[in-house]
Amino acid sequence: MSTLWLAIELPHLALDLLSRGKEGVRDLPMAISDADARRPKILDCNPAASRLGIRAGMPLNAARGLAGALQLTDRSPHAEQQALERLAAWCYQYSSAVSILPGRHALLLESGGSERLLGDSAALAQRLTGELLNLGYHARAGTGPTPEGALLAARRGLNLPTLKALQETLGGLPLDALLVESAQYAALEKMGFRRVRDVMRLPRKALARRLGTAMVEYLDRLSGVRPDPQRHWIPPERFSSLMDLPAEVNNSQGLLFPLRRLVGELCGVLRAADRGIQELNIHLQLRRGEERLQLRLQQPSRDEQHFMDLLRERLERFRLPQPACSLSLDTDEFLSFDAAPQGLFVDPDNPASNPVEPLLERLRARLGESAVAGLNGVEDHRPEYSWARRRLEEPARCQSLPHRPVWLLPRPERCRIEDYRVLAGPERIESGWWDGHDCRRDYFVVRDCHGSTLWAYREYKPEPGWYLQGLFG
Repeated sequence: MSTLWLAIELPHLALDLLSRGKEGVRDLPMAISDADARRPKILDCNPAASRLGIRAGMPLNAARGLAGALQLTDRSPHAEQQALERLAAWCYQYSSAVSILPGRHALLLESGGSERLLGDSAALAQRLTGELLNLGYHARAGTGPTPEGALLAARRGLNLPTLKALQETLGGLPLDALLVESAQYAALEKMGFRRVRDVMRLPRKALARRLGTAMVEYLDRLSGVRPDPQRHWIPPERFSSLMDLPAEVNNSQGLLFPLRRLVGELCGVLRAADRGIQELNIHLQLRRGEERLQLRLQQPSRDEQHFMDLLRERLERFRLPQPACSLSLDTDEFLSFDAAPQGLFVDPDNPASNPVEPLLERLRARLGESAVAGLNGVEDHRPEYSWARRRLEEPARCQSLPHRPVWLLPRPERCRIEDYRVLAGPERIESGWWDGHDCRRDYFVVRDCHGSTLWAYREYKPEPGWYLQGLFG
């Protein structure tokens, strides 16, 4: 099987990182500048800015004069590299070999080995561009038998699965299809070349003498004459992503859109690594100060809808003290993930088919971590002192006693034993002399006139009388 490459180019990566954090920013003029240059200029702009006359290469002062409301942001090569690394990890869902092409804002996937599982590489390229758009990245993709050929195909939206198809298509392309420096492109035009075939016909020695060996090496890698090995990107076992918001968010519900894109990116990385997470950390940078949110799960997950349901529950009760300017999402540890088998029918009599974990996670997301806890048993005969709270992640150390009820009243209530029918008892409890809460009681199982089974006791000290303390389910 011949090697087939799928290239993904992100021509507006810096602009995407600025705009992907908020829905409906198409009408807001936005541009990226190179502030570190000696003469700062516009590097890229969105359609709203283009309609106002903003163009790539325009000086910053001229751009500000055309559009006073222009949102101008300096380019961040570090943020762009981090985004490429996250997307490379995300792409491992579709290939076992992913490379980052340095300086080109492009990714390279070996897709030939995935065709039997994922289908035709041309259809996969279209699928990837659609999924990346859902994450907020504008991409173009193409396939070719060589890495350089795939990158050229991506820029033209082509599918060139064989060397023959590449060579036949390559010859008729204009010179600007070649990924060469502007000086080399200008030199080729001065020589009278107009099509790629004109350059390919030129003897390699003559071409090297006129334009240098780098040009010859590029053409040989492009056409498959020279091997072009790629270094595969190995993603780390963690995830972290920072998103700057193009406009301040004033309410918690406005965070759902950027969070969905971050969570979608995270879940793609988890699927690619065949891992799950049990803890998700969210950091909000506010106009003044910061806020932190945390989600804890009962078991590892990588289900995007599951995460979003929990985040929606959490944000319904969360109020932003200040407008949010940026947010980040990270998790420090990837865990082994075993997908639970899904049955066709839910069996109400089988607890395994009705797991309680999703309910507990939603309760914790809505009410907070401290509002939902488990119970542990304590070695004490007095019912009110025989239990303690525990974190849900801790193993339970509690055994229920069949002759005692599961539910206790918040505090015992006085009652008249004549109003009940005694079913069982007494059970004598005399304890607590060492901590100042000593008691002596006789417990009985009783039933009231409505048929409810209750737990009552007769207190001898410190306050004699009859009391109700629990009820049986």
